[in-house]
Amino acid sequence: MTANLLLIGGGHAHVTALRWLQKHPCPDVSITLINPRAYAVYSGMVPGFVAGHFSRSEVEIDLGRLCTDSGADIIHDSIIDLDPIRKRAMGQSGKTYSYDLASVDVGIVSAPPSVSDSKMDLIVKPMSPFVEAWDQVSENLSGGVAIVGGGLGGVELAFAVRHRMRFNGLPDTVPVSLVDQSKILSASSPSLRRALRKKLTSGCVDILEDTEVRGHYDGRLELASGQSLTAQLVLWTAGGRAHDWLAQSGLKARNGFPVVAASLQSISHPDIFIVGDAASIPDKHVPKAGVYAVRQGPVLMQNMIAKSRGAPLQDFAPQKDYLKLVSLGKRAAIAEKWGLTVQLPGLWDLKTWIDRSFVQD
Repeated sequence: MTANLLLIGGGHAHVTALRWLQKHPCPDVSITLINPRAYAVYSGMVPGFVAGHFSRSEVEIDLGRLCTDSGADIIHDSIIDLDPIRKRAMGQSGKTYSYDLASVDVGIVSAPPSVSDSKMDLIVKPMSPFVEAWDQVSENLSGGVAIVGGGLGGVELAFAVRHRMRFNGLPDTVPVSLVDQSKILSASSPSLRRALRKKLTSGCVDILEDTEVRGHYDGRLELASGQSLTAQLVLWTAGGRAHDWLAQSGLKARNGFPVVAASLQSISHPDIFIVGDAASIPDKHVPKAGVYAVRQGPVLMQNMIAKSRGAPLQDFAPQKDYLKLVSLGKRAAIAEKWGLTVQLPGLWDLKTWIDRSFVQD
């Protein structure tokens, strides 16, 4: 009997899971990918896209071709409800999708629920809508830009926005602000933090720490500190939360994110797997970074197939650290691993080669 495997979302783990399937065909399973769009955006190239170095087509993975090549079906829909008891998911289209086993790889929402749906408040994650929206606003940045969230992603976007402004002919007096409720780059190594702070300052990016956003009105970003920033456009990379339908699904969760075992299965509903940023792995330090999702994919697919056959599952073992190549707006990058930070000629080319290889694989 053929098992029905449902992949919800076109995240990085599902991409590498399907690529594994290309090389290891499994005729005893039927696989369907559900994603709102026919493509997925590769997160590692988004800062370069914002800066103007890459076109949209260069940062997008063709999910339709990937599914064809791996023997999977693809349906364009957005899941809005998941019922783990009845084993079915509801799409925004009104259709219901039943499954034997399901996997969720939909990432996070990088903004608090209070953020408005104004076209001048852009939520960076999910990234596909953000990339589409940036195309519409990137030629008009003269009113200033604020990035809320001072992690590595927010810092890369700050560099990218400043570069794009300069490319557009805007002077450095047009503000780019980076706002964080604590300290920027708090999860990064001291050496990387020092290097990037220096680059931000020399790159004319204003850093505002230990404060929260109170509102965004009429081209001003109001902060809890009492400061008022000139920012016609706000990019939200902070406040990461689970999608509402996932947080409300009944899966055992921590802070809204379903908790998974080392096998990537929900600890409360083992017929559902959760991967990438959407998952919470309680006993392992797994930052919400694409490199971990990429490595989860092959383990995920093998475990779903094994589960469908009643065979033993394997554990996902995340690496303790990984090479971080941080883009600096212009065609340059800084590298960090094991606490050692270096900036050398050729790092941008290395990063671009790695990123293009993933997208075009």
